[in-house]
Amino acid sequence: MGVSTSLARSVLRPESWLHIPPDWRDVFGRSAPLAVEIGFGNGEYLARMANEWPGWDFIGFDVTLTCVENAARRLERSGVGNVRLARLDARFGLRELFAEDSVGMVYANFPCPWPKARHAHRRLFRPEFVQTLAAVLEENREVRLVTDVDWYAREAGEALEQQGLFTVIGLRTADDNGPATRYERKWRLEGRQIWELVARCRARATVCRISEGRMPHAIVHRHVSWTEVDELAGCKESWSDGAFVVREVFHGADGKSALLRVFSTDGEFQQHYFLLVARAHYGMLVKLDGTALPFRTPAVRRSVAEVATLLHKGGC
Repeated sequence: MGVSTSLARSVLRPESWLHIPPDWRDVFGRSAPLAVEIGFGNGEYLARMANEWPGWDFIGFDVTLTCVENAARRLERSGVGNVRLARLDARFGLRELFAEDSVGMVYANFPCPWPKARHAHRRLFRPEFVQTLAAVLEENREVRLVTDVDWYAREAGEALEQQGLFTVIGLRTADDNGPATRYERKWRLEGRQIWELVARCRARATVCRISEGRMPHAIVHRHVSWTEVDELAGCKESWSDGAFVVREVFHGADGKSALLRVFSTDGEFQQHYFLLVARAHYGMLVKLDGTALPFRTPAVRRSVAEVATLLHKGGC
C-alpha cells in the first residue's frame, strides 16, 4: 500500500479476522476507551487527537485507498501508536466491529451532505445508522458532527432525536474551535460558517450483525467440465436484502482450478471478491479465494452455496 513496515499494524484488515467483533484490547495491546472517526481524510484530526488524548485509542474509517495511504504516512510522521485505520464504510464498520456499549466517542468531520433529494438515502444519519450508534456507544457518550452545511446539521440532529435514542445537547457555530482539517481551512477561506452538532446517547438499541469469521465452502459431488464453469459468467441471484453476480471466469495455468470474479451486496454494503473452484478427488470444491477476502456476510455465503448448486445442476 505504499506505507512502511513499521506502520503496518496501523492499517487493519478486519475482513481477515476470525472473530468479529474483536477484542480491541488485543488490537491495541492495552485497555483504553475507544473513539471512532468517520471519514478521516488525510488523518489530520486523528493525528492531533491521538497526540492530545494518549489515554484513548482511535479507529478511523474511510473508503478511499488514497486517504488510507496519506493518513498512514501522517500517523507515522507523528509517531502516534494509538490509532488504527480501516478502509471500510463506517456504517458497516461500526455495526460489525464493535460490541454493545464499547465506544466512548464517535465523530464525523465534514461528511458529504448529499444535497440532491434523489441522493438523500446516502446521507450518514439514516435511521439504521442511528440505531447502530445507540447500540455501540456507551451510555451518555456523545456523537459529534462538524459541517459547513446548516440544513444538514439540523437534519442530522432531527434524525438522532427522532427515535428517542439521542438528545441533542448543542448545535452551534464552531468559530475557531473546529477540527482544523484541510476542509475546514478551505471553507473558512471561502467565508463559510462551520457548524458543530453534539448529541448524547440516552437509550440503548440493538443491531443484527451479519458477518462472521468462518470461511464458507461447498462441495460438488460430481466431476464438472470447465465449459460448465465458464457458463457461470453472468449468473446472478437477488433477494429482499441482497444480491450477487458472477462477472467473469479465469482459469488457472495448472488446469485444475478457476477463479470466479463476484460482486455482492448486503443492503447498501458492496463487496468484490473471488471464488475458487478447484478439482478434488470427490468432485469440485468451491470456496473463497484468499487474494481478496471479503467479510463473510450472508450474500457472500449465499454466493458460495449457490455456485456449488449451479455446478451440481449443470448451469444457471
